[in-house]
Amino acid sequence: MGQLRENIRCLQNVVSKPVLAAVKGNAYGHGYYHAAKAFAEAGARYLGTANYAESFLIKETGLETPILCLGGMLPNEMVLCAQAGIEFFVYRSDHIAALRDVPKSSRPIRVHLKVDTGMGRIGCLPEDAPGIASALHAIKGIKMVGLATHFATASKPDNEHTHGQIDKFNQTISALAEIGIRPEIIHASNSSGSLYHPKARYDMVRFGIGAYGIKPSAVEGCELPNGVNTALTWYARITSSKVLPANSSVSYGAECILSQSTRVGVVPVGYVDGYRRMPKNINTILLNGKERKVLGRINMDQCMIDLGDMPDMTGAEVVLLGQQGDQKISAYDLADRWNTNVYSVYSNIAPRVPRRRVEK
Repeated sequence: MGQLRENIRCLQNVVSKPVLAAVKGNAYGHGYYHAAKAFAEAGARYLGTANYAESFLIKETGLETPILCLGGMLPNEMVLCAQAGIEFFVYRSDHIAALRDVPKSSRPIRVHLKVDTGMGRIGCLPEDAPGIASALHAIKGIKMVGLATHFATASKPDNEHTHGQIDKFNQTISALAEIGIRPEIIHASNSSGSLYHPKARYDMVRFGIGAYGIKPSAVEGCELPNGVNTALTWYARITSSKVLPANSSVSYGAECILSQSTRVGVVPVGYVDGYRRMPKNINTILLNGKERKVLGRINMDQCMIDLGDMPDMTGAEVVLLGQQGDQKISAYDLADRWNTNVYSVYSNIAPRVPRRRVEK
């Protein structure tokens, strides 16, 4: 995972701010432990998770980098995180009530106030922020260390909605300052916001998909800095191959009929692994640096590829996502084929697919 370390170091240099590296969704398909360890080694300020269950998975790695849960939680889940030293967002009155009842220790419970400035997801309305912040400051043993929001359209480098969110957030910062509250860490920007809206970097930025070397937007001009590259290659090995005569059918439904004698290879990857079954007859896999067509329907655990007149290729390595030789199948290629986005391509690679850490 040397590339992941390099990515964080490059991004920190570009934005000149501490970085939270998100490891939610099995680290965008890269594997919780491998990615978290790489980001921690690179000096990430926080590791970001989506819910309390993920937070405890990362906690169990033993890494010392602080964890911030970025998603919504129920009050009882907040209590569990508070007792474990995991930081989280607070934004409702019932959160305040739950925190009052948490047994306190010598270590303060660190929380972040989340404000909804235009995402329409979790967070209090800006006008409610001073009241919640004041209530938090009144609870002994609670320390409001952060103030945060989240951008809805930051992948568009110049747009009114993001400018409006920044303005609302700045007004919230000023409103808190008027009552004597200035958290240590003000943060708003995701990958797109961090790169394309410099005035919204504040005290820390949150890199999700950008930390993995994947462009957060396909919009022209939305590029990643030099040195930030993809780190994941999804590969497998052909488990068997055989020559089938012309007019043979391949896979379920017998929809694929061979027009001529063809060697067919079997790859032990299917839709349960995150390799999409639909749409049909559009996937290709790299073998020996060339694209080979996937034949017929994707099975739950396997798929078949056209080897033409090649010899037996049992044991040969194939690439489903990544580069082999001069050819590449990118996440954007698969997202186009599958009518989805790159986030879905990566994060849906199943946990059962083995991850192997490779150093540069």
